[in-house]
Amino acid sequence: MKNQSKFVRNAEELRNELRDQKITQPTFANRYYLDEVDEKAGEDKLYSHCERFKSLLKSTDQRSPERVAAYINYFNRNYRKEGKYTQADRYAAWAMYIELDTRIATKTLQNGKTDSALKSLASLFAIHRCIAKENGPNCRNYFVLVNNVLDAELRPFTSKWHAISDDIENALFRSELEAVQEKLTELKDKLHEISD
Repeated sequence: MKNQSKFVRNAEELRNELRDQKITQPTFANRYYLDEVDEKAGEDKLYSHCERFKSLLKSTDQRSPERVAAYINYFNRNYRKEGKYTQADRYAAWAMYIELDTRIATKTLQNGKTDSALKSLASLFAIHRCIAKENGPNCRNYFVLVNNVLDAELRPFTSKWHAISDDIENALFRSELEAVQEKLTELKDKLHEISD
């Protein structure tokens, strides 16, 4: 069973969690505003919103908890830690799990073209970067896990075979592909576990 932290329930707990996770109030307020209110907000709107948010967290007025409820809900969805992994880690893990599960990365290469397989595998680096950027700094555990596997297992393979792509139709390619697929399947299984 996962070691779950409790949900944040009030402004004081939110303030403490932000401090404990080393998330500045302006960073959190801006992320909230861009994600939940206006993704194209300019500096003036963000500054104004940030000031309102900081004053709301300082307030000892407990009569209107609904004023902070939207922030608490956003925090619980995106930043609350469950064991080692944050909600952002889980969202990122699920997105990458889908990519690995639906590509040649974890499927047997039947009669498919090896150059297409190589392109599909190489595209995983860009996909990983996009997923990490979309899920922000709170998916660091996801980022480190996937980055380590891609750098150690996939990068040497794609670098080697891109350099000799004229002679790609051979048994050595398929044999090395199977070894990489084994490591990517292990990663896929770990990502599924994280996202569960």
